[in-house]
Amino acid sequence: MPIYEYKCSQCAHEFEVIHGVSDGSEKVTCPKCGASKPQRMMSAFSCGSPQGSESGVGSSCAPRPGSRFK
Repeated sequence: MPIYEYKCSQCAHEFEVIHGVSDGSEKVTCPKCGASKPQRMMSAFSCGSPQGSESGVGSSCAPRPGSRFK
């Protein structure tokens, strides 16, 4: 299930909600103030840990610079 990011139009609280694609945002309420119909925000796509992570094994959707895949 995807994670959606929302921002409350009343108190500006930002929060995340996990729900199915077919579930509408009309059911979402702000967990801080209880306001209905928060605005869904655009979020960045992530497919792994950032390159150069502490584990030494970077993960990314794109090939690393200098890799043999271009």
